[in-house]
Amino acid sequence: MMNIDELIQSAKRFVLFWFIYAAIIWLILWLTSLTGDQNVTLKWHVLVLLSMILAGATTLALEIQRQRRDAHLTLFIEKLQDLETTHTHTAHVLMHPDDSLAPLAAAINSVQHLNSKRIKIMQEQSSTMETLMENMPLGVLQITPERKIIQANDQASQLLGVQHSLINQHYDNVIKYHRLMELFEQALKQKKKFRELVKIDDKTVDVSVVYYETRERHFELLVLLYDMTEVIQMKDMQTAFVANASHELRTPLTSISGFTETLLNGAQEDPTDRQQFLEIIQSETKRLLDLTDDILTLAKVPERANTLQQFNMSEMVEKIFNAKAEIKDNLNLTLKNEVNDTLVVNQNKSNFEQILTNLIGNAMKYNRQDGSVKVSAMVTANELVFAVKDTGLGIPSDEQNRIFERFYRVDKSRTKSIPGTGLGLAIVNDLVEQAQGKIELTSQVGVGTTITVTLPLQ
Repeated sequence: MMNIDELIQSAKRFVLFWFIYAAIIWLILWLTSLTGDQNVTLKWHVLVLLSMILAGATTLALEIQRQRRDAHLTLFIEKLQDLETTHTHTAHVLMHPDDSLAPLAAAINSVQHLNSKRIKIMQEQSSTMETLMENMPLGVLQITPERKIIQANDQASQLLGVQHSLINQHYDNVIKYHRLMELFEQALKQKKKFRELVKIDDKTVDVSVVYYETRERHFELLVLLYDMTEVIQMKDMQTAFVANASHELRTPLTSISGFTETLLNGAQEDPTDRQQFLEIIQSETKRLLDLTDDILTLAKVPERANTLQQFNMSEMVEKIFNAKAEIKDNLNLTLKNEVNDTLVVNQNKSNFEQILTNLIGNAMKYNRQDGSVKVSAMVTANELVFAVKDTGLGIPSDEQNRIFERFYRVDKSRTKSIPGTGLGLAIVNDLVEQAQGKIELTSQVGVGTTITVTLPLQ
């Protein structure tokens, strides 16, 4: 089968033949006209005219077909260039199925369709990656061997204290932390992975620097930054808690062990000594049980179910006052319940009662002789606010920010004789945080302390 170029060449030869043929006929006509036979002359003129029309029409048709083919080829080239360079979606090539270039058009349309699907998938993947980059708790940097940052998320900017965009910046112009830049340089020069905890202002950041090869066989750095400050603080708190708990548990156990041994060594023969030592053992045993209960309470606070229940707050305050009657009598305290006796709240009853018990208990224990404790409450549009106020020892201003720490007790020289585990306010703080509330303290030495708790209405 001839291709289009061969067909055009054949057509040209055909047209040339007809023109030569027409010229010969015209010559014959001229010679015939000399004989005077007009009928023959007319017939030959018509024949020549038809031949020339046929030749012209053939030439025109072939020229139109050639121009159409050239236009199609130009369009195909443009489509292929679009697919190769811009990777954008353009309209399909439309062509009659019988056209000789129809298979090529179909192939280009198929490639374009597949390319469009591939571009869509890449765009979706890119969008997903951008979403991950911006929402992950890691700071991410991508750095070229020329020290240029080509990728960075907001978390990285925040950790590095940079307000503007890091992208397209040389890291030595925007990063001011010497140790961080040293890690970058070591990774680039030694072509190795490095990981280290780096101090960045008041934060401790876990820095991972990975040297890797890209698809284009270029080498780049991937830097991952994770703020470990809270994790380290929590670990330090856990370590301190274990150390303090061990010490606090060991103290009563030492007393119990010592006085028990004294009794076994003969002190039980003296009724006075026996009675005194047994009372000490009983007191230390109670202290040990209280401490164990408080430690277990602290451990279970995060696991407590937030079961809501309606109850009368004023009645709960009276119940706690009655339970603390011994402390009240010893110090001759005046207890004031200023909670409206119709106030019904909807809270986790167990947690709420523990908060009140610990606050009222502290206000009574650390009070002065003939002092007072007042409990008040009010409801706003969306919050329950209650306060426990005492006329006790008061808390020095430099110790007030530590009052809710576990095992912390104010000036042990002043409070040594007052029983307690040092965990009561820590438990209150954890329970208030679990309820998404807040706790505030105001205190003056020698005047007293007020602790105010705000809880969202349920």
